Amino acid sequence: MKIFSKRPRSGSIKTDREVVGVEKDKRRYISENLELNLDVQKQKNIEDAKRMITRQLELQADLPNRPKAMLAFDEMAKFYNNRIGELTSFKQSGGKIIGTLCVSVPVELIHAVGAQPVRLCSGFHEPVFSANELLGEVGLCPLVRSVLGTKIVGSNPYFELCDMLVSPTTCDGKMKLGEILIDYMPVLMLNVPRVKEGYITYQHWLEEIKFLGRKLESLTGNRITTKSLGLAIEKFQRAQRAWYKLTELRTNARVPLWGRDALMIGQLTFYEDIDRWTTYIEHLNAELEVMVRSGVHVGNPDDPRILLAGSPIVWPNWKIPNIIEDSNAIIVADELCSTGRIFNDPVVLDEPSLNDMYRALAERYLYPCTCPCFSPNDERSESILRSIEKYNIDGVVFHILKGCHLNSIEATRIELLLRKNNIPLLKIESEYDEGDVEQIRTRVEAFLEIIRMRKEMKDVTNHY
Repeated sequence: MKIFSKRPRSGSIKTDREVVGVEKDKRRYISENLELNLDVQKQKNIEDAKRMITRQLELQADLPNRPKAMLAFDEMAKFYNNRIGELTSFKQSGGKIIGTLCVSVPVELIHAVGAQPVRLCSGFHEPVFSANELLGEVGLCPLVRSVLGTKIVGSNPYFELCDMLVSPTTCDGKMKLGEILIDYMPVLMLNVPRVKEGYITYQHWLEEIKFLGRKLESLTGNRITTKSLGLAIEKFQRAQRAWYKLTELRTNARVPLWGRDALMIGQLTFYEDIDRWTTYIEHLNAELEVMVRSGVHVGNPDDPRILLAGSPIVWPNWKIPNIIEDSNAIIVADELCSTGRIFNDPVVLDEPSLNDMYRALAERYLYPCTCPCFSPNDERSESILRSIEKYNIDGVVFHILKGCHLNSIEATRIELLLRKNNIPLLKIESEYDEGDVEQIRTRVEAFLEIIRMRKEMKDVTNHY
């Protein structure tokens, strides 16, 4: 006997999605009975954030041989700074501000409609407690909880300025975070395919990018044209060239820039004006070139050269980078979506048509991406091996945020790969607080000592 499913009634299938937001009395996640004094919690979060930033900037200001050009980035990194005033004025004049939660959002499209993007990933510890009040102990990634907590209490001024949020579905945590945030603001869920292979997958992603473009046009009232999108692409190509030059300077045997400074610089693109950021990078590169020619460097030439991989590490939560570099090693490269992957691959245009530009964006934001959400993800293995060779890496620190199951799984594969290539790897799992600092420090110091012993044995073997 055949069993037939009931055919849906006409109109019950949605042919297109909308930017979704709900009224206060229709919230599905946010209860009016949250036991939070929002005003008090907001002030506490802001004070804690400012303390974290001030403390970290003081630590980095004391680093030896730090380039003078870093002072401009220090001002940018204060978070609660003049940039908020700039964006507020922009919004008051009719401009739109678009929040993003992931490196998978094509920011060129946002610029093409005359809007400003701000990435809302949060490295602050205090907001985690606010999110726990809502979610309970669900074992969710602390980055996701921190982002949610800043919105619950309103402690992130960039979040409060946003007219819309673009939330890619790159992991389960980010997907549900986007859904929860619908209770607070208009959210566009960007459906990132988990399997890259095949023409259908590519076409699906291309349509997602075009869908995003249409919604941005509708929000701002501005059309995306070949001219506006071309100028936006050129803007970010300039930034990528400057970033690439910075990474090339870090391949030197005598490294001219501390890893934690490089990590901070990359993340300032989350909310800073991209043209100003690029100009400051170009000034920094000029100073670094002089340092290289003069033999000025950071750390010692024999310090272990570390590649930092795994879960995102978001400013100013610099626990892991601080431990590594305070233990007489230097981070010369990373493959984090919070830094290294932001500018790794430029948009490549073949033809100056709007359709070709959309295709180039779709290709750039899908194929080179090594996010662990993809399966299979051989590109990540290949990318790490290339970085190991390019930067003459001595060891890899693979950082995993608790609750980041995708990176936890991939760490096993990466560890086996590196073992075959005789490259040591240290896997570290951490939360956002500092309760595990000394435990992690002990493990990092032991790992670095193994690297030093390996290098000494290699030097002795080469001598004979």
